[in-house]
Amino acid sequence: MDNTYNDSHRLFIQSMFSKRIITEDDALKLYDQVCELTGLPATEDYPLFISSLNEELAELDYSLRISHDERDGIAYLTLVNVKQDPVTELATTFTPIEISYIRELFEKIITADNENFALSTRAAINLGHSVESRLTLKDTQDILDRLVQDRWIAMEEKGVYYLDTRAIAELQSYFREQYSDIVKECTTCLDFITMGERCEVEECPVRLHKYCADKLFANKNNPCCPQCSTRWNRSNTFGLGLPDDTTDFSDD
Repeated sequence: MDNTYNDSHRLFIQSMFSKRIITEDDALKLYDQVCELTGLPATEDYPLFISSLNEELAELDYSLRISHDERDGIAYLTLVNVKQDPVTELATTFTPIEISYIRELFEKIITADNENFALSTRAAINLGHSVESRLTLKDTQDILDRLVQDRWIAMEEKGVYYLDTRAIAELQSYFREQYSDIVKECTTCLDFITMGERCEVEECPVRLHKYCADKLFANKNNPCCPQCSTRWNRSNTFGLGLPDDTTDFSDD
């Protein structure tokens, strides 16, 4: 197939620099649209098209990556900054003082007790007073709202902030490097994980995204931990961003 870099590639990249993150379904639609707009046939399949784009983006220290929403498993295509310190990407929209606050916010979320990987809205607001050149309550809330809008964090109805899909995709290398003794990996997909299901044995390291657990335990009447073989209780969850409707299938 012809994978020559052309106007369809350029238009797709321009759109992604504007959108930054879209569902994979929307990315497929965008692929068809740019090919139609440029009058160029979709001569290469979608994965090859993305591969061609990434060859060009590598020179700009960017990459298109597939990640999943930890709550429902929906796949997203994210334009990722692959520089050594990905948090510097935030400098395009936030001031140095605001970035200092954001770093502390992320640290509080990652280091939360009991693998909660979340921070209460009150604590997030109060954190604004702790940074150099203290932020006002209004300024702090404005930063939080912008982070939510841009998919870096999300807010649960329980009144907590947690890492959203964009942060999982773009900042996980940074989190792994900074908090290597804290961050977790999904045993099935080996991706960064901040919410899901866990083994009941405290010493067992197995953690699973809920959507990975759905696949792993499909049609199994007696699901067991893939490492220690302990009976798996699907209501044994962690991460405060996880919906409350997690179902326990342990008695099926």
